[in-house]
Amino acid sequence: MKINLLIINLFFLCFLEAQPSDSTLSYNESFEFAMKHFQNRRYQLAEQGFKNILIEERNFEDPVSHFMLATSQFHQGKMIDCKRTCDSYLNKYPNSKYDFNIKIMLSDILISKEKYSYALEQLLPLRESLIDSTMLSKIDYRLYNSIVMGINSDNIEQLLFLSENNVSKSILNLARSYRSLLDGNVNDMELSLSVIDATLLPRNYLNLYEGLSLFLGTENTVHGTIAVILPLSGEEKEKGQTFLIGLSRMAMDYKYDLATNFKIYDNQSEDINTLRILNLISLDKSVVSILGYFSEVSNLAATSYSSSIPIMLSKSNFSELTMLSESIYLLSTSSEIQAKLSAQYVVKVLGYQNIAVLSPADDLNKNYAKFFIEELNQLGLDAVAIEWYYGRPENLNRQFSAIRKKAWSLVPTEDPNFQYLDLEIDSLDALFDVDVADFMEPADDFDELNKMSKRDSLKVSLNTIQAIYMPINKQDLSFIGTQLPMYNLETKIIGNESWMDIDILAQDIIGPHLQGLTVLSSEYPKFGMTNSSDLDRVFSMGYDQGYFINSLIKLSANSRRKYRNLLQEGDLFMGASSLIELGGLNKNENQIVRVLEYKKGKMGTIGYFNGKSLVENQPSIK
Repeated sequence: MKINLLIINLFFLCFLEAQPSDSTLSYNESFEFAMKHFQNRRYQLAEQGFKNILIEERNFEDPVSHFMLATSQFHQGKMIDCKRTCDSYLNKYPNSKYDFNIKIMLSDILISKEKYSYALEQLLPLRESLIDSTMLSKIDYRLYNSIVMGINSDNIEQLLFLSENNVSKSILNLARSYRSLLDGNVNDMELSLSVIDATLLPRNYLNLYEGLSLFLGTENTVHGTIAVILPLSGEEKEKGQTFLIGLSRMAMDYKYDLATNFKIYDNQSEDINTLRILNLISLDKSVVSILGYFSEVSNLAATSYSSSIPIMLSKSNFSELTMLSESIYLLSTSSEIQAKLSAQYVVKVLGYQNIAVLSPADDLNKNYAKFFIEELNQLGLDAVAIEWYYGRPENLNRQFSAIRKKAWSLVPTEDPNFQYLDLEIDSLDALFDVDVADFMEPADDFDELNKMSKRDSLKVSLNTIQAIYMPINKQDLSFIGTQLPMYNLETKIIGNESWMDIDILAQDIIGPHLQGLTVLSSEYPKFGMTNSSDLDRVFSMGYDQGYFINSLIKLSANSRRKYRNLLQEGDLFMGASSLIELGGLNKNENQIVRVLEYKKGKMGTIGYFNGKSLVENQPSIK
């Protein structure tokens, strides 16, 4: 017992020696210690460090530590504590060199709480007192972003009444003009715009002024507000920013026909933030609908959202979401709809009977295969072969061999020459350095195969399996594409959207063997708009889904009820790259796809299909 106590005491003494004691550190050392935490984004420790300096070192008489304490609190989202610290600072150190930074921080707190009129009230007098261009730019950035949120006209009138500065009056009249346009009062918009001296407007506001000028002389229109929730920061920021770029491009292209105010929110790629934003939006009666490019977790969470505001989900693979909530609308086809329409297309349009399935066994892509197989069954057919694989498909010898063996079993036995099947002996030696026979177990239990060597049997091009449905993961295309030719199956590949990677398909070792590859997708993006095929689709969704919503806003006169009724009508929308036709039990799921086909290095469209008939168009590839 004494030994144990001795060890504990020794450990405790060593621990004390290793820790910096506030009583032994100088002010500079304490400040550097806290500042290091702040620079390493350990804001909680930084807050405690600056607080200790104020209490123990400087008796609450240190403006620098006081300012850094407020900044540490702000970075933690402790807005109430931060505001209290900022107010204390302004009272204690009037006209200090950090006065500007503190007031900017207070305005950021107001903006974070969407109190935009109060932010203007805070920032305009500060702007009038400044000359430094860098500081003015920081203020104008915040003022502009507050104005485009649509500040209440009554609040602007009060600020105008109190303002005597001509530049501030021009900014406020610009805010009033923009708000009038959102309210559909074009006459008031023109009146507010007419009293602005454009020469006094800072450069940051000129684009908004010129944009409003485009509406002069137009008929009264009501602008509806759409809340757009995107991952503009965090792990998924590249996709969120690409979606926003597509949405912005649409707004620019249709600026003369735009009836929508898109109010942008950043969920920082965090699902919990999506819920917070949804709850915040539910209090805003001006919002007609919500558009969200979410993770699947956020998609699921949105179904529990109790507000009557329609939520337009840009993309989800789960059809079940539309059954959980009638307020949920899927604008892109889910994996279930794509798989079922693929089965219907193969049977009803192509007329195929012998269809195989090769799929990964993970949850997402297994769902594609499951829905495809179920739909085949509803159409009175069973898949002639079903093969699964796990993990990275580097070697699918067993699966392809089983499919090839099934293809041999479908060869009619009454004609041993197979001539009318148009089977061809096509040596692959010129295409590959390896011998296919080394990779495959030939199906030598068939009489037909016994008449030829193992090597020759592997060179028979079999066309008895008419199509193989192959939903894959995005990262698996290069592995699958290089193995397909080795098994000499003359068949049509039906794939999911993961096959739409032009960079990989264009490779000489893959593309020539995938001619006729068919993919059914609600999007047909213009490839090359971004740095990847995947982001091209995201850009296209932002562009077309934004215009789809704008077309509804124009007809709904800013009414949620009319907006929802228009959605229920399920009219076909044909965008630049996307198709939207809402259907299903609650008429809230996109159920139409483009039929895309890969030929000669390009992915082209041959028409669109909703399960009833193929509407053909002129092919874009020859």
